[in-house]
Amino acid sequence: VVEGCYTDCGWAGYAYVNSWFSIFQGQYYKMAGVQLHEFGHNLNLAHSGGKDGKVYTDHSCLMGNPLYGDDAGAMCFNPAKGFQLSYSNDGDGWYDNKDSDVRVWNSGKTGGAQWSGSIIGVADYGNNPDSNHVILKLESGGPRDLFVGFNRAKGINKDNVEASNEVTVIEAGRDGLGYSQSFLKANLKEGESYTISNWQGSGEELVIVVKEINTIKNPFHADVTVTLGRIDTDSPTA
Repeated sequence: VVEGCYTDCGWAGYAYVNSWFSIFQGQYYKMAGVQLHEFGHNLNLAHSGGKDGKVYTDHSCLMGNPLYGDDAGAMCFNPAKGFQLSYSNDGDGWYDNKDSDVRVWNSGKTGGAQWSGSIIGVADYGNNPDSNHVILKLESGGPRDLFVGFNRAKGINKDNVEASNEVTVIEAGRDGLGYSQSFLKANLKEGESYTISNWQGSGEELVIVVKEINTIKNPFHADVTVTLGRIDTDSPTA
């Protein structure tokens, strides 16, 4: 902790990436959101940008800069950061059962491929009787992939600032496995969708649809369908 600075003072703290060292200026050391942001850098996490393309404006994630104050700090990282942490330390990361908690899906390039499933929030990781996924990774065929999650605002994520109880779609590089600036691409309510054209260079659109956000069953969850191109159906018979 430093008492203050005299030049270039537009910062609350800074940290060495993938290291132990963090420093906080003045009263910022009291602010949990600032602490956890800098500790995120220590864990090899880059910043989280928003739909405006700016560096810090994903306020669904602590690697944006959403929280200042000593009375709020219960907030998590976005799905891209969660994926990175789940595969950190030579694969021995945050989630005990990655086959269930983290789903990696590659649509390929042929239209008609589809994935459907339920996603719970990270705050309900320990309350998952149906073994639903926490993170869905969509393989793009290149280094920048998409990561889908349900931003449930409760418990360890109750102080979330943006897209509470919505599905978030995050883009990040390095296959989600290393230090990479991420960007919020979409936050979706029930019934909304997000479309990416020419997915994997296929000429087909990839469409992410939130079919339902279930706020009755415990835990709350989002039912999501991802489709590449059109789904062929049998022609009706006479």
